[in-house]
Amino acid sequence: MVIRRFNYTGRKRISRENVRISLLETDAGVVAFEASVSLGGYSLPEDARIYVEAYRQTTWMRFSFGAVSAVAVPEDRRLVEFDSPDGVRFRVRVTSVGEPEGMILAEADKIRPRLPGEEDSENMPLLAVRADDGLGEQVYRMNFDDDPVLLVNAKVGDWRALARDPVFGSLVFPTLMREVLTRILHVDKHLELEDELNWRTHWLNFSMALPGALSLPSEYEEVAIDDWIDEAVSAFCRRHTSLACFKEYWIKEGSS
Repeated sequence: MVIRRFNYTGRKRISRENVRISLLETDAGVVAFEASVSLGGYSLPEDARIYVEAYRQTTWMRFSFGAVSAVAVPEDRRLVEFDSPDGVRFRVRVTSVGEPEGMILAEADKIRPRLPGEEDSENMPLLAVRADDGLGEQVYRMNFDDDPVLLVNAKVGDWRALARDPVFGSLVFPTLMREVLTRILHVDKHLELEDELNWRTHWLNFSMALPGALSLPSEYEEVAIDDWIDEAVSAFCRRHTSLACFKEYWIKEGSS
């Protein structure tokens, strides 16, 4: 058996915005996945090979997705080596076919797939939303086992519609944003803005890109971080006109 070693020199990072992976359950009850990879703008060789890999601890599966110039999605994308999808992560690798063969040219790693029944929030695109039937009387709760996920009580009925409702968003999403940023900066003390593979970096860059938002302090200082979080949440509310949205609902309800 030939062992191919990868060369990491000069590899490009594929942004998470260019990779989308979702899990789905087949008719036979086996979990499979769908993957969409956009490599335009990375200036990669047309004959370079694309691989999508699923892994969890020592379990690993690789799927060939053809070449940069001719993406070929494999028909069989079942994760038969995994007893459950819990904790499965993905990576995308683009490797050379010439000399040196197998050199990694571009990579995205530690990709959390979207689970069956899970949606992305339209108001906060970095936050996945999933139904949960174990919340008791709580309408929603944040989960930080890995990437942040908004859990919505399955007993509310159409939980997808609730997560997209602008009034719900005007009340809940600013609070969730504050919770996430507090977790990143005060608990994890993460101020890294270059690691595109880390969800914390994505949240910080998302916050700084909001209109009127401030640059993140270069060093950890509790009061300065608190002020920055306040400004980031305020910028989010301005962008989504949270107060106007809620006032329109409240005045309408009060006059009915």
